[in-house]
Amino acid sequence: MAANVLFDQLGRQRNDRVYRERIDHLDQMRDEEVRKRYRFNKESIRFICNLLRDKLQQPTKRSQALSVELQVLIALRFYATGNFLQVLGDTVGIDKGTASRVVRKVSLALSELLPVYVKWPSEDEKRE
Repeated sequence: MAANVLFDQLGRQRNDRVYRERIDHLDQMRDEEVRKRYRFNKESIRFICNLLRDKLQQPTKRSQALSVELQVLIALRFYATGNFLQVLGDTVGIDKGTASRVVRKVSLALSELLPVYVKWPSEDEKRE
């Protein structure tokens, strides 16, 4: 019996995974459309991507890792619309769990840059 099971498993061929082709959403849209969807212009989005590249870039070529640009666009769309993660995932062809991890990762990376770009008033400045 065990020999039959082993033979059956060895005889099966593994199906290759099929990955969806990922398009560059930023280059596919006009400036007005980008502004409506993400509340930023293309130049600002590219600036954010460059700021976060070291934190978001996946070091592997083994898997179908999401580009930094796509990760930032997913998070910005979530911030701009408050859509459910399922809807965001369906829009770009990823699972809602992946969308959730991306939004969290981008949010944490942005929060680390907060002291560089946001300055809270000191106690003296508050009194004035």
